[in-house]
Amino acid sequence: MYGLVSYRQLTDTVKAVCDVLGHGSNNNAVPLLMETAKAETHLGKTRDTTKYAGMGITQFDKIGFDDVLARVSFSDVAIIREKMGIELSWVKWEDLRYNILLAFLFTRLKYKKIPEAIPTTMEKRAFYWKQFYNTSAGRGTIGHYMEANKKSLRRS
Repeated sequence: MYGLVSYRQLTDTVKAVCDVLGHGSNNNAVPLLMETAKAETHLGKTRDTTKYAGMGITQFDKIGFDDVLARVSFSDVAIIREKMGIELSWVKWEDLRYNILLAFLFTRLKYKKIPEAIPTTMEKRAFYWKQFYNTSAGRGTIGHYMEANKKSLRRS
């Protein structure tokens, strides 16, 4: 689902996005992006069927997409163009639906705008995700994030 063909594709994509946009001051961007995908779609195994669902493996919403495009730094636009060959201004929200690279790219860009460092523990990242990604209006809960990610750990 969501254009994902293998777990290796998923991990390679997340690492590639973080290699270009940064791993965060605590080097926790990769775990945060992976955990976000686990909380949002169980790594692409479940689809959100609500009318105004987010797009893609990270369930990226339209408001967040528009905000990222409006606030992305010129340096990030340039490095994405140079390293990935992607012109952000040409990307449409719907493009995230089946393109995990774009979904993770926009997710990383959204998290990158947060001034607080990415937390070092999964539990703290659950609070971070709820506050900055899922928001108070979102249906997701901190407990859901933790459960989705603990289930994933047990299967690994």
